[in-house]
Amino acid sequence: MKADVSARPGHSHEHADDVRTVERALDRLRARGHRITGARHAVIEALATVDGHPSAEQLSEQVRELHPTVHRATVYRTLETLATLGVVTQVHVGGSATTYHLAAEATGHDDHLHASCRVCGRIIDLPSDLLDPIKRRLADESDFQLDPPHIALSGTCRRCQ
Repeated sequence: MKADVSARPGHSHEHADDVRTVERALDRLRARGHRITGARHAVIEALATVDGHPSAEQLSEQVRELHPTVHRATVYRTLETLATLGVVTQVHVGGSATTYHLAAEATGHDDHLHASCRVCGRIIDLPSDLLDPIKRRLADESDFQLDPPHIALSGTCRRCQ
């Protein structure tokens, strides 16, 4: 599975947006009484500056480019911690690695769902309310709370059909 993890072009407004996103995510941690460690800052910065939904390995490479002293194992542990704290969203993609992105709550952007093309591996963002009728039905009929932002629907994208 390939996620697009290329750094964004160096346009000043995009850099300013990245800085604001990092600060917003860090403020979220501070507001909840959590420490801002160097590794947490590095992971959040890397997530703010990549496009797509990188795997932990891809993100580790991005962190190493930005902060060479942060070890790969530290990145993995930090991702788990930030996901637990609600700053990072883990997306489980069937048949491949878990991918990550900054949580909507941390960025101030709208949340979204995911679809993964089983042919090319591309991850497509979907509207957050797409599965609301299914969530309601599961809650009413099965007493089950679906958490769709953490899974990717599997299918075939238009390019691969």
